[in-house]
Amino acid sequence: MSKLKGLLFLCSLSAIITSAVLTVTPSTYCEVPDHRLNLIYNLTKLSSDKEDVIIEHDNEMIRMQLCSPLIKKCNNQDGYAICLIKNNTEKGIGRFPPGVDNKNGRILFNFTGDSCLHGTNYTMKIIMYCDYDVESNSYPELFSHGDQECNLHIVWKTALACVPRTQTNCTVANAGRHYDLSLLTRASENYVIRMRNETKSPKIILNVCQNVIHHGTTCPVKSGVCLDDPENPDKDSSLGEVQKPPFFRNGSLQIEYQDGALCVQNISTPHVKTTITFICNLEATRPPEYIGGREVCHYQLIWYTAAACDVETLRNHSAKTAGKCIVTNPVTNFTYNLQTLMNKDFTVTNSSGVKFRVCGALTDNTCGTNTGAILYHETVVYYDYVTDLNLTYQLSFLHTGVCNSKRTSLGKANTNLIWQQGGPYLNYTDGDSCENGMRHYTVIGFLCEPQGSPNQPLLVKEYPCQTIIHWNTDLVCEKKIKCATDNDDEINLTPLIQSTNNYIIKANGTEFHINICRPLVPTQGVTCAHGSAACKVSVNSKNEYTNEISLGFPEDNPTLNKDLRTVLRYINGSQCPENPAKTISSNFTFICNNNNQGLPVYKHYANCTYVFEWNTSIACGAVMGGWTAPCTIKDSFLSYEYDLSLLYKKQQIHYVKSRQGKEYALNICGGEKYCNGSAVCREGNGYGSRGSVIFDYSRDDVKLKYSNGSKCNNNSYTSEVRFICNESMGIGAPKLLLVSQKYIKFD
Repeated sequence: MSKLKGLLFLCSLSAIITSAVLTVTPSTYCEVPDHRLNLIYNLTKLSSDKEDVIIEHDNEMIRMQLCSPLIKKCNNQDGYAICLIKNNTEKGIGRFPPGVDNKNGRILFNFTGDSCLHGTNYTMKIIMYCDYDVESNSYPELFSHGDQECNLHIVWKTALACVPRTQTNCTVANAGRHYDLSLLTRASENYVIRMRNETKSPKIILNVCQNVIHHGTTCPVKSGVCLDDPENPDKDSSLGEVQKPPFFRNGSLQIEYQDGALCVQNISTPHVKTTITFICNLEATRPPEYIGGREVCHYQLIWYTAAACDVETLRNHSAKTAGKCIVTNPVTNFTYNLQTLMNKDFTVTNSSGVKFRVCGALTDNTCGTNTGAILYHETVVYYDYVTDLNLTYQLSFLHTGVCNSKRTSLGKANTNLIWQQGGPYLNYTDGDSCENGMRHYTVIGFLCEPQGSPNQPLLVKEYPCQTIIHWNTDLVCEKKIKCATDNDDEINLTPLIQSTNNYIIKANGTEFHINICRPLVPTQGVTCAHGSAACKVSVNSKNEYTNEISLGFPEDNPTLNKDLRTVLRYINGSQCPENPAKTISSNFTFICNNNNQGLPVYKHYANCTYVFEWNTSIACGAVMGGWTAPCTIKDSFLSYEYDLSLLYKKQQIHYVKSRQGKEYALNICGGEKYCNGSAVCREGNGYGSRGSVIFDYSRDDVKLKYSNGSKCNNNSYTSEVRFICNESMGIGAPKLLLVSQKYIKFD
């Protein structure tokens, strides 16, 4: 923790990106032709004629337009498309119009601005990335520029930078079983398979049931797979187009991409094609593998993956490992845990009212002690068949057999959360009777929906014997891990998370790019597998990154080892070179040390694992400190010492108003004089004298707790002041965080 300089505001640890409502602004610069593919990328929707796009980053802000000059002038001058606001000063860092580069499948806007340092000018590069999933919610992302303050980079992911999408249905049925390979489809990147274990060997670029992403590739538009050959660097040749869905041949699940480049070998095959054979393996982590066929223009790949198992097998496998209202996705190993929704009744209405519980019986036991859902008023609708949530049922007509005249049991509760692609669900069966011996049942499906969707249950279907409820909730969104240990004395690594750049460690001629508990921040030139939290790269003579190796993905929470040190492990990285049956992982051991945050240090590589150590005070958790008169706090464990007397000398008393207009006085060092013995007071009430000092390194703050204040009923008023390190704030100012009847808290 750096030296504290005063009471500081609590600052956001991540860049905040906002954007105006986007409308079409015509601009020839944003209609980017690709003559090689005979198409035009129309990016005009990324500019607005109402407001400039805003990017807030650390202590600076950028106003920008991509396809037109700024709406609001920059430093009272026209002609800029990008304006930097720092320390309340505006600088034009990008004049309009930009230069546009569209080579090798990459769209790049180059802006040049006013003078920066040492006779150079500001430059801004905006790199457009294709992402088919990013449509109206398209936002630019500013790279951390570190020492390169004159040269900035922005990445903008958008479907507008994509070629027209070519897709096929990715499901197939065989012998009464259903298969779905859509989980392997990638919307913003490709799979890259080296044909040989050599640095300069040809690479196969691949997507599943969809054309390859055309960023940095020159593949033909409809290619589902193509070849990047170092011997032919100017052109990537098609190994087959996306034409038909998966199919079974001789009992094997396959995808075939046909009509690739002309076959130049002296054989009868006119065009190159590729066949991928998928083999069900519930434990597989390996990428697809090239097994031959180049010499006959028929490339053969084999892919061991859980996604190749039939849906029924996946569901049964998931059920074996399921717990109470918990189930794991057998393809991604993400665990859905809905226990926080238990122990509460929920009501949904449509043409009737339904009350239900998640993984439990209702408190209303009118229809039996195990009832999980009941109907209050029912409208009869006649259907013969219903298909929903990939399940097909035959239904009959409503029968009058109900638990009483005002209630109908819609099924008995259970805790068996069932995995299914698209989101888990509960199935409550054995409700009141229906026609032809059938009984009422209820399906509650939990879905991860886009931001802005209602986060609540909705009654979406009512059939004679079936009720379907959908619940949009982020509990089933496969997202970041908890960045803290689960022990009672929790060690929280959250302060080490980098949201605008990565840690870069140089060792033995290579670089390790690392982040904590989250994927790497996009970095120009680094193309490690999407989602990797650590990546090893080499740097060539042209200062370009090569030989990227993923060191694993953030899938597990930090844990404590036998020495009670915090360990974070990333798994399922690139293929291990000395053991192709395994994948690379990385281990980070965090050691309590009086080095504020420190940096990871590479120690060694063994058994497909890269091992790092990280000396940091963050690993110390919370430790008690002491107060030394007149105004010094000290952590005796790590020997940190802070002199807070500057807060008193510059301003003897600090005043803070609440939203209700109540004014509180703070005096960290001289409270006895101003607040009748307290450090914090208001209208004669003292909120406590010096009590305890807590250095909470996991949260990067120091807490001063004051107790034994004025009497409040049978207790005393207390207060807390929290200091947060921010060297750019100077003395800063206190901010009121919380007020309760007997307690007050400041930042």
